[in-house]
Amino acid sequence: MFPTLLVLLSVATLSCALHLPIGPEFLLNKGSINNRNVGGKVTSIERIPWQVSLQKLGRHDCGGVIYSKNIIITAAHCVQKDYPMIYDVRVGSSTSNNGGSVIKVAKITVHDHFIYINNETPEYDIALLLLSSPLEMGPAVKAIPLSESVPNDGAAVLVSGWGQTETEPVAKYLKSVYLNIVNREECARSHGMLVKATICAASPWKGACGGDSGGPLTHNGKLVGIVSFGPVNPCGNPSLPGGYADVVELRKWIEEEAKKLSST
Repeated sequence: MFPTLLVLLSVATLSCALHLPIGPEFLLNKGSINNRNVGGKVTSIERIPWQVSLQKLGRHDCGGVIYSKNIIITAAHCVQKDYPMIYDVRVGSSTSNNGGSVIKVAKITVHDHFIYINNETPEYDIALLLLSSPLEMGPAVKAIPLSESVPNDGAAVLVSGWGQTETEPVAKYLKSVYLNIVNREECARSHGMLVKATICAASPWKGACGGDSGGPLTHNGKLVGIVSFGPVNPCGNPSLPGGYADVVELRKWIEEEAKKLSST
C-alpha cells in the first residue's frame, strides 16, 4: 500500500509527508517501492466501529481510533500539533471518502517523548485529537477499551485501515488482516533495535502499509497498538515485523491526557 518514490528523501521528512510505516531497509533502497496489497480483506465498519479515517485538507491521510465520544487516538507522526484546523475525522463509514459523519479536529496533543531515532524510527508514536463536537455513537461508531495487558507472543491480532493498494492511492473500502504478536527480542534482532513503548506484529506478506498509520491493532476487542512503522519494500516483508505504539505501556498517558483534553 505504498506509492512509488523516484527520489530518496530523508526518512523523517518522507514519513511525515506520506505517513508511511517505515523500516531500516528503506535507507538502502533507491529504486521503486513495490505497491503491494498485503493480505487485507474488505471489512464492514460495523465489525471495526472504532476505526476512523483521519483526513488532512479533506483527504484520507491516516487511520485513527475512537477512545471516547470526543477523543481520537492516532500516531504522532500523522499530525502537526499546531495545526488542528487542517484535520477532520470521518467516522461510521466503510469508505474513507464518503458516508458516515465528518467532524473537525479542535486540538491535538502529542506525546512529549515522541521523536525519530536516527531520523528513521518513531518512538512514543502516539497522539490524541479533541473533536470539535461529540460523536453520535451507534452500531458503526463505538469507542474501544484499552487493553490491560500485552497479548502473548504468537497471539492473533487484527490491524485495519484504508492504506494504499496496488491499484488505488487510497483503498476504497476498509480492509483488515490478522497478524501475530512477535517476541520483542526477535523483533529487535530483525530491526537491529527496538524503540521504547513499542510492540511488534507480523505475518508473512500481510500487514499495515502507507495510509494505515495511526490505525488500530486489536486483540479480543481491545486496543493493544497503534500502527507506527514497518517494512516498505515490500510491505509485509516477513523478515521485518511491523512496529506499533504499545497501548498498554502508554495507557496511563492516554487516560491522563484524554481527561485534560476533554476538560478544555
